[in-house]
Amino acid sequence: MSRVLLVTQSARSIGEFRRPWVRALFRRYVARFRRELAAALRELSRSAEVTLLTSRELIDPATLPAGVHVRYFEDESYRVDSEEVGRLTRHLTVAWWPDRAQEPDLRYRGVWLPDVVSIGRAIVLRLEIAEPLAAIEKVCDDATPARIVLLCGASIPERLARRVAERRGVPVSVAAPGFFWARLYAWAYEALFPREERLRVRGFLEHPRGAPAPRRTRSGERLLFVTCRPRHHYLVDPLVTALGRAGVEAHVVAAPNPEPELASRLRALADAGVPTGTLVDHLPRAEAVALVKRYRPLFRRVWRRIDRDPGVAARLAWNGVELAGVVRPFLRDSVEKSLVAAVLFQEAAFRAVEAIGPSAVVVTSNRRHAERAVAQVARARGIPCVLFSGVLLFSRDSSHLFDIGDRLVVIGDYLRDRLIEAGLVDPRRISAVGDPRSNTARLVPPAQLRTEVVRDFGLAPDRPLLVLVSKYLSLAFSATEKEAFYRTVAGAAALLGGPNIVVKVHPNEDEALLRRQARDWGWPGTVFTKTYDIHRLFGAADAAIMVTSMAGIEAMALGCPVVAVQTPGKD
Repeated sequence: MSRVLLVTQSARSIGEFRRPWVRALFRRYVARFRRELAAALRELSRSAEVTLLTSRELIDPATLPAGVHVRYFEDESYRVDSEEVGRLTRHLTVAWWPDRAQEPDLRYRGVWLPDVVSIGRAIVLRLEIAEPLAAIEKVCDDATPARIVLLCGASIPERLARRVAERRGVPVSVAAPGFFWARLYAWAYEALFPREERLRVRGFLEHPRGAPAPRRTRSGERLLFVTCRPRHHYLVDPLVTALGRAGVEAHVVAAPNPEPELASRLRALADAGVPTGTLVDHLPRAEAVALVKRYRPLFRRVWRRIDRDPGVAARLAWNGVELAGVVRPFLRDSVEKSLVAAVLFQEAAFRAVEAIGPSAVVVTSNRRHAERAVAQVARARGIPCVLFSGVLLFSRDSSHLFDIGDRLVVIGDYLRDRLIEAGLVDPRRISAVGDPRSNTARLVPPAQLRTEVVRDFGLAPDRPLLVLVSKYLSLAFSATEKEAFYRTVAGAAALLGGPNIVVKVHPNEDEALLRRQARDWGWPGTVFTKTYDIHRLFGAADAAIMVTSMAGIEAMALGCPVVAVQTPGKD
């Protein structure tokens, strides 16, 4: 029998559909998808040995014909050579941009604007292009198919599989060319990416503005902290307090973020006498709108020049695989939409640095526009930039994680040593410290901390306390797995006689949606929190329950036992 590789789309990898009607449509779509997939597998398995490359959420194992060998995108992404994926990601991130001397329109006040968006775009390209491509190549190497079949041919993974087949000289066919809903889904999925960039610009323009906070002193050391998410304040706030005690002025500027918790964190610092504000305070809305009107048509012209360049397609090829047609929409968004946001953040960053006059800048990550824009200004002005990362684990792609800090501060010797061993950081530029987030919890006596947590949530003081760390949906964690996770823990809790269980909601989750879902899953408790300090929870709890998370390291560091739950058969 001949060998056939059937490739489908992957499951949605950028979070959960939050609108009820969209989730309902998606469930109906998955049911239809499974029927189409089962029919295609039955037909192919009559005359061929079939390997299926898909996502767990998209198949019903009960409908698989005998002998079909299933491979999952989410598993393959961990089996591929991470360094090779990183090289491909860097290639796609930088190879297609024009030479800096040839495109002066991509410079803004001395800053090369692609540097502002590079990490954010690299993450998207790794998830959507590099990892699926590497998975397809690996499965082809293992299965050596004589033919590659695409379910409908419209999704990004299927289009990548076609390019791989063309490079290898393997015939390609489509099993369900009339599957209209799969084509519609693929179109809608890709439309979400430019929408994210439009929302970023809109959020900057519409975010409420206040008067910039004045400097407290005219001279002396002054550190500017940039925060983008509420969780950044768990790292920043203890440092700001310590600096104040040492007589050093700290000024905190947040990205334009509508999350109420971020605003409350800033208010708490302001009430304590710390100058705070948001980046948009330094760029009035009318001037921001004028910048958008000026630069949007300019970047469209830049894109047309890039798109007409015959060398771009050749530069985007990777190991003989033509990627230009698949990557083109992402590149167009990078120029026409991402750079508009970059201009806004960059201008606001220049003004903020000029107004505050810091002697050093501190950022807690390097992914987001606000952090990168302020760091770029610091670099242009010769102001030292300290990157104090809250990361605890060595990333599978660490090559770009520390590209904007003149000085790097990491939590723990483990991460420092790994970065040095990998040759990613000059040992003279990196220092290791303890975790100020867990240190705050450690300063409270355990019995007192337990009493405070029980009181804060209205828990029964005579029952065990468990913390369930929720996990948001991603390529590696499907809606089906999430439901099974909650049902499993609920069933286990019933055997324990009703312990106190606090659900720590992930920052990327919709808490209201999770509460509704948990009720449907038979969840026994009502205590959910998205904003409570997870280190206080770990310091007070008898055990923490999770699938897999950096939170496991944080829990163990506080002496909290961890119970890890995973899907059977999943590594």
